Amino acid sequence: MDASELESRLGVPVATFDSTPDTSGYLRRRIPDAPHGSFAVANELTAARGRTGNAWAAPPGGVWSSTLLYPDLDPAQVGRLTVAGGVAACEMARSVGVDARLKWPNDVVVDRDGTRYKLAGVLTEAIVDAVPVVGKPVGDVFDDPDELEAVVMGIGVNADLDPADLDTDRPVTTLRSEREEPVDRQTVAARLHERLLACADSVETDDGFAAVLDRWREHASTLGERVRVETDEETIRGTATGVSETGALLVETERGRREVTDGECASLRRDD
Repeated sequence: MDASELESRLGVPVATFDSTPDTSGYLRRRIPDAPHGSFAVANELTAARGRTGNAWAAPPGGVWSSTLLYPDLDPAQVGRLTVAGGVAACEMARSVGVDARLKWPNDVVVDRDGTRYKLAGVLTEAIVDAVPVVGKPVGDVFDDPDELEAVVMGIGVNADLDPADLDTDRPVTTLRSEREEPVDRQTVAARLHERLLACADSVETDDGFAAVLDRWREHASTLGERVRVETDEETIRGTATGVSETGALLVETERGRREVTDGECASLRRDD
Protein backbone atom coordinates (compact mmCIF):
# COMPACT_ATOMS: atom_id res chain seq x y z
CA MET A 1 0.00 0.00 0.00
CA ASP A 2 1.07 3.57 -0.71
CA ALA A 3 1.43 5.57 2.52
CA SER A 4 1.67 8.94 0.76
CA GLU A 5 -1.50 8.31 -1.23
CA LEU A 6 -3.37 7.26 1.91
CA GLU A 7 -2.10 10.31 3.79
CA SER A 8 -3.28 12.58 0.97
CA ARG A 9 -6.74 11.00 0.98
CA LEU A 10 -7.19 10.65 4.75
CA GLY A 11 -5.42 13.78 5.95
CA VAL A 12 -3.62 11.99 8.81
CA PRO A 13 -0.18 10.43 9.31
CA VAL A 14 -0.06 6.93 7.83
CA ALA A 15 2.50 4.18 8.34
CA THR A 16 2.37 1.14 6.05
CA PHE A 17 4.19 -2.15 6.55
CA ASP A 18 4.67 -5.20 4.40
CA SER A 19 5.24 -7.23 7.56
CA THR A 20 5.36 -6.12 11.21
CA PRO A 21 4.67 -7.68 14.61
CA ASP A 22 1.81 -5.41 15.67
CA THR A 23 0.35 -2.15 14.31
CA SER A 24 -1.28 -1.27 17.65
CA GLY A 25 2.06 -1.40 19.43
CA TYR A 26 3.53 0.92 16.80
CA LEU A 27 0.89 3.57 17.55
CA ARG A 28 0.90 3.04 21.32
CA ARG A 29 4.57 3.94 21.44
CA ARG A 30 3.76 7.29 19.77
CA ILE A 31 1.24 8.53 22.35
CA PRO A 32 0.82 11.48 22.99
CA ASP A 33 2.89 12.93 20.11
CA ALA A 34 1.04 11.29 17.21
CA PRO A 35 -2.18 13.15 16.32
CA HIS A 36 -5.76 11.93 16.46
CA GLY A 37 -6.54 9.60 13.57
CA SER A 38 -2.96 8.41 13.00
CA PHE A 39 -3.18 5.20 11.01
CA ALA A 40 -0.94 2.14 10.77
CA VAL A 41 -1.75 -0.67 8.34
CA ALA A 42 0.09 -3.85 7.41
CA ASN A 43 -0.06 -6.58 4.78
CA GLU A 44 1.01 -9.16 7.40
CA LEU A 45 1.30 -9.31 11.21
CA THR A 46 3.73 -11.70 12.84
CA ALA A 47 2.61 -11.30 16.48
CA ALA A 48 -1.13 -10.66 16.23
CA ARG A 49 -3.26 -11.09 19.35
CA GLY A 50 -7.03 -11.22 19.74
CA ARG A 51 -9.42 -9.91 22.40
CA THR A 52 -8.65 -12.76 24.81
CA GLY A 53 -4.90 -12.52 24.25
CA ASN A 54 -4.68 -15.57 22.00
CA ALA A 55 -2.61 -15.51 18.81
CA TRP A 56 -4.58 -15.24 15.58
CA ALA A 57 -3.78 -15.53 11.92
CA ALA A 58 -2.84 -12.34 10.07
CA PRO A 59 -1.10 -13.59 6.90
CA PRO A 60 -0.20 -11.63 3.77
CA GLY A 61 -3.16 -10.19 1.90
CA GLY A 62 -5.10 -8.78 4.84
CA VAL A 63 -5.78 -5.24 5.92
CA TRP A 64 -4.44 -5.35 9.47
CA SER A 65 -4.82 -1.85 10.84
CA SER A 66 -4.77 0.30 13.95
CA THR A 67 -6.02 3.85 14.47
CA LEU A 68 -5.06 6.20 17.30
CA LEU A 69 -7.91 8.14 18.90
CA TYR A 70 -8.12 10.76 21.63
CA PRO A 71 -11.87 10.50 22.30
CA ASP A 72 -13.91 12.82 24.49
CA LEU A 73 -15.34 9.92 26.49
CA ASP A 74 -15.29 8.70 30.07
CA PRO A 75 -13.35 5.47 30.66
CA ALA A 76 -16.66 3.64 31.27
CA GLN A 77 -17.81 4.59 27.75
CA VAL A 78 -14.97 2.94 25.84
CA GLY A 79 -17.36 0.17 24.74
CA ARG A 80 -19.01 2.72 22.47
CA LEU A 81 -15.89 2.64 20.31
CA THR A 82 -16.11 -1.13 19.86
CA VAL A 83 -19.62 -0.55 18.49
CA ALA A 84 -18.25 2.21 16.25
CA GLY A 85 -15.44 -0.04 14.97
CA GLY A 86 -17.84 -2.86 14.19
CA VAL A 87 -20.17 -0.56 12.26
CA ALA A 88 -17.24 0.93 10.34
CA ALA A 89 -15.84 -2.47 9.33
CA CYS A 90 -19.26 -3.90 8.46
CA GLU A 91 -20.27 -0.91 6.34
CA MET A 92 -16.90 -0.91 4.58
CA ALA A 93 -17.48 -4.57 3.60
CA ARG A 94 -21.01 -3.81 2.45
CA SER A 95 -19.69 -0.90 0.38
CA VAL A 96 -17.66 -3.38 -1.72
CA GLY A 97 -20.62 -5.71 -2.21
CA VAL A 98 -20.29 -8.17 0.68
CA ASP A 99 -23.38 -8.93 2.80
CA ALA A 100 -21.59 -8.50 6.13
CA ARG A 101 -23.26 -8.70 9.54
CA LEU A 102 -22.25 -7.93 13.13
CA LYS A 103 -21.81 -10.47 15.90
CA TRP A 104 -21.40 -9.10 19.43
CA PRO A 105 -18.98 -8.08 20.76
CA ASN A 106 -16.38 -7.56 18.05
CA ASP A 107 -16.83 -9.75 14.96
CA VAL A 108 -17.91 -8.95 11.42
CA VAL A 109 -19.33 -12.08 9.82
CA VAL A 110 -21.06 -13.45 6.75
CA ASP A 111 -24.07 -15.70 7.45
CA ARG A 112 -24.48 -18.51 4.94
CA ASP A 113 -26.32 -21.85 5.11
CA GLY A 114 -26.67 -21.69 8.89
CA THR A 115 -22.96 -21.01 9.47
CA ARG A 116 -21.25 -17.77 10.48
CA TYR A 117 -17.96 -17.05 8.71
CA LYS A 118 -15.70 -14.46 10.32
CA LEU A 119 -14.64 -11.68 7.97
CA ALA A 120 -13.15 -9.07 10.31
CA GLY A 121 -12.55 -8.34 13.98
CA VAL A 122 -12.28 -5.28 16.20
CA LEU A 123 -9.98 -4.90 19.21
CA THR A 124 -10.31 -1.83 21.44
CA GLU A 125 -7.29 -0.91 23.56
CA ALA A 126 -7.89 1.87 26.08
CA ILE A 127 -4.92 3.67 27.64
CA VAL A 128 -5.90 4.67 31.19
CA ASP A 129 -3.42 6.09 33.69
CA ALA A 130 -0.68 4.97 31.26
CA VAL A 131 -1.91 1.35 31.44
CA PRO A 132 -3.28 -0.45 28.32
CA VAL A 133 -6.63 -2.16 28.84
CA VAL A 134 -7.19 -4.52 25.94
CA GLY A 135 -10.52 -5.99 24.87
CA LYS A 136 -12.36 -5.56 28.18
CA PRO A 137 -14.23 -2.89 30.17
CA VAL A 138 -11.93 -0.43 31.94
CA GLY A 139 -13.88 -1.09 35.15
CA ASP A 140 -12.58 -4.66 35.16
CA VAL A 141 -9.07 -3.30 35.71
CA PHE A 142 -9.56 -0.03 37.62
CA ASP A 143 -11.95 0.60 40.52
CA ASP A 144 -11.81 4.36 39.97
CA PRO A 145 -10.13 5.18 36.66
CA ASP A 146 -8.84 8.71 36.42
CA GLU A 147 -8.57 9.64 32.77
CA LEU A 148 -8.92 8.07 29.35
CA GLU A 149 -5.67 9.16 27.71
CA ALA A 150 -6.11 7.50 24.32
CA VAL A 151 -7.61 4.53 22.51
CA VAL A 152 -5.96 2.36 19.88
CA MET A 153 -8.56 0.73 17.65
CA GLY A 154 -7.31 -2.41 15.97
CA ILE A 155 -9.37 -3.70 13.05
CA GLY A 156 -8.30 -6.69 11.00
CA VAL A 157 -10.01 -7.46 7.70
CA ASN A 158 -9.59 -10.71 5.76
CA ALA A 159 -9.19 -8.90 2.48
CA ASP A 160 -7.27 -10.05 -0.61
CA LEU A 161 -6.54 -13.66 0.33
CA ASP A 162 -8.27 -17.03 0.37
CA PRO A 163 -9.92 -18.55 3.46
CA ALA A 164 -7.48 -21.49 3.25
CA ASP A 165 -4.62 -19.04 3.89
CA LEU A 166 -5.96 -18.37 7.38
CA ASP A 167 -4.67 -20.82 9.97
CA THR A 168 -7.71 -21.10 12.23
CA ASP A 169 -10.13 -23.70 13.55
CA ARG A 170 -13.23 -21.55 13.05
CA PRO A 171 -15.20 -20.82 9.87
CA VAL A 172 -13.73 -17.82 8.08
CA THR A 173 -14.19 -15.96 4.84
CA THR A 174 -12.50 -13.11 2.98
CA LEU A 175 -13.53 -10.19 0.82
CA ARG A 176 -11.85 -11.85 -2.17
CA SER A 177 -13.72 -15.10 -1.60
CA GLU A 178 -17.10 -13.41 -1.18
CA ARG A 179 -16.62 -11.20 -4.25
CA GLU A 180 -15.02 -14.03 -6.26
CA GLU A 181 -12.41 -11.57 -7.51
CA PRO A 182 -9.37 -9.70 -6.16
CA VAL A 183 -9.90 -6.64 -3.97
CA ASP A 184 -7.84 -3.47 -3.78
CA ARG A 185 -6.37 -3.36 -0.26
CA GLN A 186 -5.65 0.38 -0.58
CA THR A 187 -9.34 1.07 -1.16
CA VAL A 188 -10.37 -1.20 1.72
CA ALA A 189 -7.96 0.54 4.11
CA ALA A 190 -9.07 4.03 3.11
CA ARG A 191 -12.79 3.31 3.34
CA LEU A 192 -12.36 1.56 6.67
CA HIS A 193 -10.43 4.45 8.19
CA GLU A 194 -12.84 7.10 6.90
CA ARG A 195 -15.84 5.26 8.34
CA LEU A 196 -14.08 4.58 11.64
CA LEU A 197 -13.19 8.23 12.27
CA ALA A 198 -16.74 9.32 11.41
CA CYS A 199 -18.30 6.73 13.72
CA ALA A 200 -15.81 7.39 16.53
CA ASP A 201 -16.59 11.10 16.36
CA SER A 202 -20.34 10.42 16.47
CA VAL A 203 -20.29 8.20 19.56
CA GLU A 204 -18.82 10.99 21.73
CA THR A 205 -22.37 12.37 22.19
CA ASP A 206 -25.42 10.47 23.42
CA ASP A 207 -27.44 11.34 20.31
CA GLY A 208 -24.57 10.40 18.03
CA PHE A 209 -24.07 7.08 19.78
CA ALA A 210 -27.79 6.35 19.51
CA ALA A 211 -27.57 6.89 15.74
CA VAL A 212 -24.52 4.62 15.39
CA LEU A 213 -26.21 2.03 17.59
CA ASP A 214 -29.22 2.07 15.26
CA ARG A 215 -26.85 1.21 12.41
CA TRP A 216 -25.32 -1.57 14.54
CA ARG A 217 -28.78 -3.03 15.17
CA GLU A 218 -29.59 -2.81 11.46
CA HIS A 219 -26.61 -5.04 10.64
CA ALA A 220 -26.68 -7.23 13.76
CA SER A 221 -26.92 -11.00 13.49
CA THR A 222 -26.96 -11.47 17.29
CA LEU A 223 -30.12 -9.60 18.29
CA GLY A 224 -33.25 -11.69 18.70
CA GLU A 225 -31.27 -14.92 18.97
CA ARG A 226 -31.01 -17.31 21.87
CA VAL A 227 -27.41 -17.07 22.97
CA ARG A 228 -24.88 -18.46 25.40
CA VAL A 229 -22.31 -16.00 26.73
CA GLU A 230 -19.25 -17.41 28.47
CA THR A 231 -17.74 -14.87 30.88
CA ASP A 232 -14.83 -15.31 33.27
CA GLU A 233 -17.27 -16.00 36.11
CA GLU A 234 -20.30 -17.74 34.61
CA THR A 235 -22.33 -18.92 31.64
CA ILE A 236 -25.37 -16.81 30.74
CA ARG A 237 -28.16 -18.17 28.56
CA GLY A 238 -31.07 -16.20 27.20
CA THR A 239 -32.26 -14.05 24.32
CA ALA A 240 -30.11 -11.17 23.11
CA THR A 241 -32.42 -8.16 22.99
CA GLY A 242 -30.22 -5.12 22.64
CA VAL A 243 -27.04 -3.21 23.38
CA SER A 244 -26.71 -0.69 26.22
CA GLU A 245 -25.38 2.88 26.07
CA THR A 246 -21.92 1.55 26.98
CA GLY A 247 -21.91 -1.24 24.39
CA ALA A 248 -22.91 -4.08 26.75
CA LEU A 249 -25.11 -6.90 25.42
CA LEU A 250 -28.58 -7.08 27.00
CA VAL A 251 -29.73 -10.66 27.53
CA GLU A 252 -33.18 -11.66 28.78
CA THR A 253 -32.79 -14.74 30.98
CA GLU A 254 -35.20 -16.78 33.08
CA ARG A 255 -34.18 -14.61 36.04
CA GLY A 256 -34.48 -11.28 34.30
CA ARG A 257 -32.40 -9.04 32.11
CA ARG A 258 -28.61 -9.22 32.31
CA GLU A 259 -26.14 -6.62 31.06
CA VAL A 260 -23.06 -8.46 29.77
CA THR A 261 -19.94 -6.34 29.30
CA ASP A 262 -17.53 -9.02 28.11
CA GLY A 263 -17.54 -12.65 27.03
CA GLU A 264 -17.68 -15.15 24.19
CA CYS A 265 -21.13 -15.16 22.61
CA ALA A 266 -22.53 -18.14 20.68
CA SER A 267 -25.93 -18.81 19.15
CA LEU A 268 -28.02 -21.62 20.61
CA ARG A 269 -30.21 -24.10 18.84
CA ARG A 270 -33.78 -24.43 20.09
CA ASP A 271 -32.94 -27.65 21.95
CA ASP A 272 -29.86 -26.20 23.75
